[in-house]
Amino acid sequence: MNNASIGQFAPFQPRDRTFFLLMLTTIWAGIFAGFVPDVFEHFQGKHVSYALVVHLHAAAYVGWLVLLTTQMTLIRVGRADLHRKLGIVGLGLVLAMAVLGPWTAFVMQDRQFGTPDSDPPFLILQLLIVVNFTLTALAGLAFRRNAATHKRLMLIATILISGAGFARWIAGPIAKVLGSGFVSFYLQMYACSDLLLIAMGVYDIMTRRRLHPAYIMAVGFGVSNQIAVAWIYNLPAWKPIATQLIGH
Repeated sequence: MNNASIGQFAPFQPRDRTFFLLMLTTIWAGIFAGFVPDVFEHFQGKHVSYALVVHLHAAAYVGWLVLLTTQMTLIRVGRADLHRKLGIVGLGLVLAMAVLGPWTAFVMQDRQFGTPDSDPPFLILQLLIVVNFTLTALAGLAFRRNAATHKRLMLIATILISGAGFARWIAGPIAKVLGSGFVSFYLQMYACSDLLLIAMGVYDIMTRRRLHPAYIMAVGFGVSNQIAVAWIYNLPAWKPIATQLIGH
């Protein structure tokens, strides 16, 4: 991907603001639908109690969504100057999330071990999703001077972590129909977030007649990461390795 190829892509279309707002609204809805019932179940004692790092993790990830919402709003109202100044906050959150994500995974996997919630192989998703998000978000920040690239990478990074919310309410029904295995796990974890990625591509084809180079690269990397997660999760050899990694 070079600056010349990126520059040929129309940076703005009249419908962009509506489309990106709808995508963000869908992400918020998926997160709320997935995590709010989960939080209530924890407070009701149906699962092991949250460690402190979980609250820090939640604050950082919700903070990211709030920041993205704020940044989109600032662009809509013509305050690109404030949008640029808040970029440093985005960098700080990305770095914080890169640390808090794995930390939370190891702490909660340890707490859940031996309970009905225990699933050591799930550690691979918890670790690689952070890699997916962090690299894509950092690339988005690096291309902040190119609006078309920047906004696509930032939204893709957010979609990649939104699967954690969607999966909490679609995993059960999918598992009942498809059982276990690679395909079932992949769809449980990524069906909704991948549909959002597809929607982005369809939108660009409809409005620009082609896909943005950054979209192709980021989605290609992201989906490859997802495939690797689903494959490793289902490997019999992975479970004992994951169990050792969490200290058991």
